[in-house]
Amino acid sequence: MTFFDLLNTAANGLEAQRARMNIVSENIANAHTPGYKRKMAVFGQKTADPFSVVMARELGVKESQLSNFLSGNTPAQGIHIAKVLEDKTPGTKVYMPGHPTADKDGYVEMSNVDSLQEMVEMMYATRNYKANLSIVEMAKSAARETLNIGKPGG
Repeated sequence: MTFFDLLNTAANGLEAQRARMNIVSENIANAHTPGYKRKMAVFGQKTADPFSVVMARELGVKESQLSNFLSGNTPAQGIHIAKVLEDKTPGTKVYMPGHPTADKDGYVEMSNVDSLQEMVEMMYATRNYKANLSIVEMAKSAARETLNIGKPGG
């Protein structure tokens, strides 16, 4: 795995965790919305083009022209949100006659979102985001140290 593949993998993780936090935020925001169903992120493996392919495409040249310059031939891996599922569990029924969504008996199905469970999910997403961010910071530090090798006193 090359330096750029490492950054791509961490970036994929950052993007997936950000999307997960958005889904959890939506759930929390709709916790008291009647009839709202909790959404859940399902992660999958992401395989992207090698860095050299992406760069060649952006520069409008053939990949073979870049192969001597770049060694990023390993596809970047990581995770992404493969799909978003809706939790079909019914919410609690509350007696609210006259509510627009009330059934014939006057009951309204509330949201099936558990705010405490969503807060735990948000903490997991935040920790995973921070872990991916620390990978990016370590890679930046390693690159900085590598560039300083040839400098006097470095």
